[in-house]
Amino acid sequence: MMKLLNLFIIMLSLLGNIRAQESFKITGHLGGTLGGNLVLAASGPGGLVKLGEAVMVNGEFEFAGTVEGIIPAYILAGEQQQPIATLMLENTGYTLVAGEAGIEVQGGGESQQIWGKFDAINQRILREKMKMEQEARAAYAQQNQMKLQALQQQFEKVAAEAEAQQLELFKTYKDSFVSAYVIAAGMGQMNYTSLKALHDMLGEPAQNSPYGQMIVRQLDVFKQVEPGSIAPDFSGTTAEGQAVSLHGIKAKVKLVDFWASWCAPCRQEMSNVCKIYKKYRDAGLEIIGVSLDSKPQDWVKAMQDEKMTWSNIMDQKQEISSRYLVRGIPHTILLDENNRIIAKDLRGKALEKKIAELLGK
Repeated sequence: MMKLLNLFIIMLSLLGNIRAQESFKITGHLGGTLGGNLVLAASGPGGLVKLGEAVMVNGEFEFAGTVEGIIPAYILAGEQQQPIATLMLENTGYTLVAGEAGIEVQGGGESQQIWGKFDAINQRILREKMKMEQEARAAYAQQNQMKLQALQQQFEKVAAEAEAQQLELFKTYKDSFVSAYVIAAGMGQMNYTSLKALHDMLGEPAQNSPYGQMIVRQLDVFKQVEPGSIAPDFSGTTAEGQAVSLHGIKAKVKLVDFWASWCAPCRQEMSNVCKIYKKYRDAGLEIIGVSLDSKPQDWVKAMQDEKMTWSNIMDQKQEISSRYLVRGIPHTILLDENNRIIAKDLRGKALEKKIAELLGK
């Protein structure tokens, strides 16, 4: 009878362990008098999905529940839903404590430990950035150009070191979905070449993960506006009320020029663009300007002041610039007569040289 009782106790203990592994528990011990509403949310196909709510009292809170597999999740605070911690959430235990550099996550599985290494690099960059911005404000107030230049060089060095450390983590954990998650989180600021190199570095399990597939879709978007691709068509109306489209303009060489009246570098470059257009128009060059202005009167005045005589349209909702992944202006794209992209972001003498080469001049 005693043996049966002992066996029953052991089975209950095992059952308890199994149940514990089928759920997660997140406990916060942040100390002090911190309080407020918290939300636990996870990334879903349509955005964030709420997994639970908790109230923090004197730095103490708790979340519990179950998830399938491992998913990135975020603890959000306040009405603004500010993220205070990122978890690679799976059915295990987590403890959040206040550390010297901020909130630290203890526990979790292997994916959480991998994320912790990536996050440590991110947090270091953020601390350095805040520190240097503070020093830069003081140097700017003193008009200390040498100090400003030194701070810029110092930050570039820190950023390069962080990038190298991150690259090593990608190599070490190439099969982890966490690596794909980190790449996907920052891919909006990359270009096709850099993103392709990181994607190719990932192992098959990471490439096949949901975040690996997100990277593939982003590469397809980048590819549409890469040299060698046919430029997506767009259309608009000139200040004179004439409807124009990129593919509808016939020319041996086309220059798409993204600009705005308020963009000083754009205005400085415009005299060079005018000179090039006057010189090569009869040889087969056409330009279509895409202004990011929001006020038509500013757009029209700038065209008059700069003596632009080519087709110009406004992109008030920035739908065209978004499709072309324009992150800064001036931004130029050279096309051949079949609307195939030849080159991007050429200015000054480099722009004229390429146009002359394409037109055989």
